[in-house]
Amino acid sequence: MKTVKVLLVSLLLSSGQAWADSDQESVQEIDALYAGWRTAVESADIPGYVSVLHKHVRLMPPGADVIEGADAYGAFLEPVFETATYKIEVVEKPRIEVVGEMAFSEYVYTIHLSLKNPDVEVSEPGALTAARTTSRYIDVLRRNDAGQWRVWRHAWQELPQE
Repeated sequence: MKTVKVLLVSLLLSSGQAWADSDQESVQEIDALYAGWRTAVESADIPGYVSVLHKHVRLMPPGADVIEGADAYGAFLEPVFETATYKIEVVEKPRIEVVGEMAFSEYVYTIHLSLKNPDVEVSEPGALTAARTTSRYIDVLRRNDAGQWRVWRHAWQELPQE
């Protein structure tokens, strides 16, 4: 009986370590996803941007309608990137918590926007329009059919400017 208890405790401890290792691997994968996403934004790479999104993504911008689906998100980005360029300043790097097959990420970015033509402003509802915007973002990520982490829900709240 004592041997069975020791075996059970050993199994529980080792499976806990396996979960911790798996979570750490997921956090590293998600960190890489965010690095690629920032690069895509700064280079106006719509296919690169959309590649980090789950096919059923929901973009929930403050004060605008929800954009549903990766294809619609990509279409939303076309006039945005035609009008302006963006640089991302990481104020707080993503804090990622993995819970089973889902992950939650919270971070703060300052987005610096430069209009390509000063006479033509960004007009897409839900797009950032100020020259400098600091926001707290929250994302829910889930694995796609291939087992890769993708952004499933994306929302933010603008913070007061200093």
